Amino acid sequence: MFKTHLAAGALAGIFLFQYSMPSRPLLFAAIFLFASVLPDIDTTKSVIGKRLWPISSLLILFSKHRGFFHTIWIPMAAYGIGFYFNQALCTAFALGYLVHIASDLMTSEGVSLFSPLSKHHMRGFIKTGGALEYVFLVMLCAAIGLQAIRFY
Repeated sequence: MFKTHLAAGALAGIFLFQYSMPSRPLLFAAIFLFASVLPDIDTTKSVIGKRLWPISSLLILFSKHRGFFHTIWIPMAAYGIGFYFNQALCTAFALGYLVHIASDLMTSEGVSLFSPLSKHHMRGFIKTGGALEYVFLVMLCAAIGLQAIRFY
């Protein structure tokens, strides 16, 4: 779910932020959070797919949901591009994107991380939108709250 991806991105971003101290923290955080929900642009049913429907409706012609946009290739490309442009911001994008994929790896639907090179489909045990995902979301929010208290 969008809110779970956003919470996972926020928590991972908080931890990364503590160790990297980027020069443009707001831009870094915005890119990280945006990337943590971006892979779901491959469906018009997702929050980001609805908001960017012209793009998502085009993308579904070329890729199914949890297809190419849920592989390792996009974050690897973003990280590589960072060596030629802004490494910190490209890294924020790549890591935010990976947080989304890691979250989806925990679901029963899973992802094929290395598609099309490998069709090996990895899955977890959490049903998307199920009770266990809500428990996970509450745990993420509690951890974010604890980190916020720790900062102040």
